[in-house]
Amino acid sequence: MEERLWTIDYIKVMLTNFLLYFAFYLLTPLLPIYLSEEYGATKDTIGIILSGYTLATLIIRPFSGFLIDNFPRKKILLICLAFFFICFAGYIAASTLLMFGIIRTLHGAPFGASTVSNSTCAIDILPSSRRNEGIGLFGLSNNLAMAISPSIGIYIYKIVGNFNILFWIALFIAGTALITASSIKITTKPIVHQNMKLSLDRFFSYKSVDNGY
Repeated sequence: MEERLWTIDYIKVMLTNFLLYFAFYLLTPLLPIYLSEEYGATKDTIGIILSGYTLATLIIRPFSGFLIDNFPRKKILLICLAFFFICFAGYIAASTLLMFGIIRTLHGAPFGASTVSNSTCAIDILPSSRRNEGIGLFGLSNNLAMAISPSIGIYIYKIVGNFNILFWIALFIAGTALITASSIKITTKPIVHQNMKLSLDRFFSYKSVDNGY
């Protein structure tokens, strides 16, 4: 008998992933306009601020894997989503360009960690016989969000003409992702603690770099 793929928890983890990406990319095409109009930022400054979250996302992902392997995965996911949610509130509260830039850069960390932890939770939920199929379909949720959310954000802005409303919408969507994730039931698996010192070797393979030359 074929194991069931579309369980309620699998749907919830996909919805969480969709909302996570949707909230983040809802603002992406509009932030350059916001920074220019609200703070009078130059093109160079806008580029630096918007690239900050990408850098933070890349830096946090290797360490996210370590946390997920050594601590309860659902708790890590909820903590990351909570910080992801709070950062949207920070956009609303930011009163200076520097403050906004710091919040935007920091926002990349919980986003990157949330994507890693949520994907891992999806793997835990999926039956082993349908894991490849399930992960393939899971990836469509973030692709769909990234495809439609920027256009929807622009459409909303044309109607309301107010950036704060967009920030509140993104905050609401992020909160919905957090609530959805909190209701996911994941079978707790024993954490295997390895007696290894914490070093960069756990995150980066220097041998592969050396072998490349």
